[in-house]
Amino acid sequence: MRPRSRPAAPALTAALLLASCSPSPNTVYVTMEGYISAVSLNDIERILAISAPYQRELASVGTTPEGKTALDKRYREMIERGYMIWETAKSTGELAPDPLGIALIRAIGLGKEGAASFPLGVRFEQSNSRAVIGSRAITNYDRIVWDRIPTGGRMYLLAHPYGKVINFATGYDDPTQFTLLATVDLEWTLVRLPGVTRPEGAPSDWYVETVEAKPDTATPWKPPASAAP
Repeated sequence: MRPRSRPAAPALTAALLLASCSPSPNTVYVTMEGYISAVSLNDIERILAISAPYQRELASVGTTPEGKTALDKRYREMIERGYMIWETAKSTGELAPDPLGIALIRAIGLGKEGAASFPLGVRFEQSNSRAVIGSRAITNYDRIVWDRIPTGGRMYLLAHPYGKVINFATGYDDPTQFTLLATVDLEWTLVRLPGVTRPEGAPSDWYVETVEAKPDTATPWKPPASAAP
C-alpha cells in the first residue's frame, strides 16, 4: 500500500501564496524609468500621469472641471519650479530640493545627458501597496573627453559633496581643481492608489510618491591632469 501524502504545512502554504502574489520588481523599475524619461523630456502630461500626489488629489476633486483646472494649474507650476530650481542652482552653486524630484533628475542629467542609473533593490511594504526602491545615479563625468572641450563655453556640473554645483568657463577655469560628483544613491517611494484608473501615459498601476538623494552615499571624482587648460 502506498503511503498517503501529507498536506503541506500551513506556514509553507502561506509563504508560497505570498510569493505568488508579490509584485514584480520589474514593474516598479519600469515606472521609475518612465518618470525619469518624462522629466528629462519635459513631458508634463506624463509626469502628472505617474505622480502619486497629483493622481491622489485628482481622485479627490472628482470630475468637476473647476477643481481639475485648479489642480492642473497648481501642479504644472510645481513642475516648472522644479526645472527652475536647477537653472537657479547654476548661478547660486546650491541645489535646493523640490517635492517632485524634478530638479534632482535634471541636475544629475538622468535620461538624456550622459548620466545613468540602475536599481540596487526594492522592498515591498504595507501589504504590497508601497515599494521603496534604492537606485544608484552615475554622472559619467569620467567619460567626458576633457582635453577636447571647446574654449569659450560654460559647463554646469554637480560637485562633491552632493548639493553643490560647479559653474566654470571652459578653456579658462581649471577643472582639475574641482571635486565632482561620481555617484549618489537615490531612494524612490512608489505606491498603488486604490480606486484610481490608470491614466494614459502611466506604465503601470504604481505611482511615484517621492524621490530623494541620499547625500551620505555620494562618491567623488576629479578630472585628469589633461583637463587643465
